[in-house]
Amino acid sequence: MPWLAIPFCDLQSKKNLTQKFQIEGIPSLIILDSGGKPIQTDGVELIYRYGVQAFPFTSTTMAELEAEELAKHASQTIGRLLCTDSRDYVFKQEEQVPISQLVGKTVGLYFSALWCPPCVKFTPRLVTVYQQLKEKNEDFEIVFISIDRDETGYVECYQSMPWLSLPYGDETAKTLLRYFHVQGIPTLIIIGPDGKTVTREGRNLINLHLEMAYPFTEAQLSLLQDRLDEEAKNYPNSVHHIGHRHILNLVSASSGGGPFICCECDEQGSGWAYQCIECGYEIHLKCVRESEKDGFNEKQLRTVIPACACSSGY
Repeated sequence: MPWLAIPFCDLQSKKNLTQKFQIEGIPSLIILDSGGKPIQTDGVELIYRYGVQAFPFTSTTMAELEAEELAKHASQTIGRLLCTDSRDYVFKQEEQVPISQLVGKTVGLYFSALWCPPCVKFTPRLVTVYQQLKEKNEDFEIVFISIDRDETGYVECYQSMPWLSLPYGDETAKTLLRYFHVQGIPTLIIIGPDGKTVTREGRNLINLHLEMAYPFTEAQLSLLQDRLDEEAKNYPNSVHHIGHRHILNLVSASSGGGPFICCECDEQGSGWAYQCIECGYEIHLKCVRESEKDGFNEKQLRTVIPACACSSGY
């Protein structure tokens, strides 16, 4: 670090500053004006999003940058997202594919890397969905945007993917990371046929609905939600999950449910779930069915009347 520092042994100053600015996690960057007054408390996010353009971090500068960002999204096209002055193509393995061929299609921008275990787990599922949509002749394409640490990792990662890719090391990857505020991988951004962003939650939608999520529009998701609501009527209000000895209650988004990580398959869910409020254990409805198929019998997975009464130490 080329800047100043508080001595490591000065624990009191560290404690005072942590309390003064209510630091709850790191990295954290607090921006002060010339008089020592805080003007920005989310400096890390601003640097990540805008880089050096964020300076001097004033409210005026932030308003200008946000207006520019909104204007870019309003005029967004697939060409403007992926093309550069020197490149108007992407790769399909070693073959160059003109970006113009993506115009009018639904396109997924897939941020992934070989070193990332969740990516390694999610990619085969995405491959299956991609191939199923191709068999149905849907106008759907995916572009791999590598976050690999070296080209060897990129090559190995891309070998398992049947779709397109940006060239490894292309600066467009960093630009897109900032543009879409990608905070973690795997991330699947869905771009509609008009070149505008449909959703940044492609990964979660694939996990929830598989190929039925396509074309990822609000109308399709509303249809799927209605279907889930109808299916949920056939589930018992409570179940005993033998795998964790828990009594779990059926919840929806309006009755205590919401975004969660399924304790059975480790993927994100939303809305309907079986949940233990005290310990935080929560699973997809479909994972209860899958447990039944994998050998659970009526005694192991049964409807019960008592409310959840499990301890916090599951």
